[in-house]
Amino acid sequence: MASRRKLKKTINFVTSELITDIYFHCLMNKNIDEEKVENLVTEAVNISRDFILRAIRPDGKNNPQRVKFYYKKLFSDWQIATKSIIDKKEKL
Repeated sequence: MASRRKLKKTINFVTSELITDIYFHCLMNKNIDEEKVENLVTEAVNISRDFILRAIRPDGKNNPQRVKFYYKKLFSDWQIATKSIIDKKEKL
């Protein structure tokens, strides 16, 4: 990522798209438990909030290599968390 600002905007955008997709999936399948849908949306929002908070405060501000590693790890962790939300949505 080029900047923290872009990273945070990307996280917010993907989260909003995930939530939209979850609700659309719920509308298309009438036999889905609404409580499970709400729990999944809450989980997506919490994950988004956690990763945005992590993006604000990098480890080792004075060491560029450490900061670069921190953001690479953050981005890969975020991708894994997003993939798990998508997998849970498919199982609804």
